[in-house]
Amino acid sequence: MAPSLRAEVYYAPLSQYLATGELPLVATYNPQTPSSKEIAHLRIENLEPDTWYVYKLVLSDGDASPIGTFRTAPEPGEPVTFGIISDTQWQWTEPNRIEMVAEAMVQDPWAFHFVLHGGDLVETPIPTHWEFFFQSMAPILRWAPLIPVLGNHERDSLSYYQHFNLPPGGGRLGKRWWALHWGDVVVVGLDSNAKTPQDLVEQLAWAREHLSGPEPHKIVIFHHPIFSSDASYGPGSEGLQTLWHPVFAELGVDLVLSGHAHNYERIERDRISYLVVGGGGANLYRLADERVPGSVVGVENHHFYVAVRADPQGISVRVVGVAKVQGGKVIPENQILDEFFLPRD
Repeated sequence: MAPSLRAEVYYAPLSQYLATGELPLVATYNPQTPSSKEIAHLRIENLEPDTWYVYKLVLSDGDASPIGTFRTAPEPGEPVTFGIISDTQWQWTEPNRIEMVAEAMVQDPWAFHFVLHGGDLVETPIPTHWEFFFQSMAPILRWAPLIPVLGNHERDSLSYYQHFNLPPGGGRLGKRWWALHWGDVVVVGLDSNAKTPQDLVEQLAWAREHLSGPEPHKIVIFHHPIFSSDASYGPGSEGLQTLWHPVFAELGVDLVLSGHAHNYERIERDRISYLVVGGGGANLYRLADERVPGSVVGVENHHFYVAVRADPQGISVRVVGVAKVQGGKVIPENQILDEFFLPRD
């Protein structure tokens, strides 16, 4: 087994890099064990707020990554842009649809501050599946950090918690649910796999606290849809409809994002836009002939991602089709499957 390597991250504000072509700042990671399977986390501190950074990873054997970017939180009033993907799982046949979606996200005209993932990142939480996931998502992960929630396929595995640093949260290792406060946007990530009333109620209290802050744009993400017209999983989760939906409506949540059903649907209920976004690469599912009340748009047989821009005027959403599956063939495309705007109250 080859030993782990020391890693250095060279970085600089984008403006400085464009002026000089140099990355003078450095953060170093020294391996804690000789194992080549070590999952490494490196914390970079003293970053400037509201700033795009450029970075490059260099290993002690001389291998280096291409240039990438990340961003620190914007000031209130500044636009916030992010991508959404869900249900990547595993590819049983070529082509790699996850990679197709990731490559399309890189080309999006809105430079994403971060990417949300609605769960079922992997088919099974074993090392080979995690390796495949990160290799497939690499095109977009160079340019924006990934912030996921648990799906049922993660099985609450320790490996999920080991792979991700998440915003401050609660539950197991402080990562089962979390809240991201980012400029004018708050995103609350929850665990819809929870089985006990205590877990569901504790998460609801967490959500209420963080959705009651000053941010004008409020977004929630978890894996299982509250409402869905999926032929197998519809009409959604009756328990979450009873417990969570009234609180989201009371607090003025704008968007609720979920996966699990491998199709796209927009459902409008009580001034909330519920989006089912399970088109990240896993095998696709059919929608039922009869849609649930409030279903505005439903799309089958497409792999896609969602792009969101929140600014002082409101929230703009684009759902971008990357590939259509027809007759067993995966046909690349670049098509807007849905587009809408939520004006700020």
